[in-house]
Amino acid sequence: MPEQDRGTTPSTVDAESGVAAILQENARLIDARLQRGLALLREYYDVVECPVDPILANPVIGGRQHNARRFDIEGVGNLLIMSVKEAEVNQLSSFVITPYEKNLPLLSSDYVYSGERRFFLIEIYDLAVIHDDLFQGCIDVFSACSASWGDMPDIPVQPCWYDEIRPVLIAKAPSRDQDELALRRFLEALQIFIDLEQVTPPLPEGARLEKWRLNKGYADRLIDEGGVSTNLFTEALGAENTRRFFDEVFFAPACYR
Repeated sequence: MPEQDRGTTPSTVDAESGVAAILQENARLIDARLQRGLALLREYYDVVECPVDPILANPVIGGRQHNARRFDIEGVGNLLIMSVKEAEVNQLSSFVITPYEKNLPLLSSDYVYSGERRFFLIEIYDLAVIHDDLFQGCIDVFSACSASWGDMPDIPVQPCWYDEIRPVLIAKAPSRDQDELALRRFLEALQIFIDLEQVTPPLPEGARLEKWRLNKGYADRLIDEGGVSTNLFTEALGAENTRRFFDEVFFAPACYR
């Protein structure tokens, strides 16, 4: 029997081939962002990948396997890199820096691809020990960056308790034609963070302990009170396994005591 008579027509083959090509392109973009982000950090810092318990390295969230890697940025703190590439919807990458050594905000970025649709979030969280002019200037620079990206449409986000400590939220839905521009925007935000880190002095021991407590408290509160993405983790892994994942990998306070 001819192939098309068994339900596989040329148009079906073309459609499937087109979907596969888009998924492959999205996976390439995920790899490119993470590789370019790491390369930029390594121009300034010793960035060392740290071992992750295999149980925590590949959690299945929402039916999709996540690949999680943890790095130490010398003199700064923790870097989480996480990706989902083998998925038909919501392929994604996360690149999150949690500072422990300096009075810097937490920098979180998520890029999500759903077929030809894409959106990204760049978030700045105020977990500062000292709210001086230097720190406020840091927030102001990120705010100005957000205001200058009007060529990409904003997307609504769900209100949550952490809005009170999130002074900067950039939520955009770039077109497919803006894929490279979207990657450059991430690198721009990362460069801002690096430039600010370079002029921020290390925290003294007492303040460093307080910074650790703020980071740990934020991670715990995400589990206890919930968050848009945290809820998916707790539903899939349970609260205790999610707490371990946050403690040892995502924010990693257990590694910076």
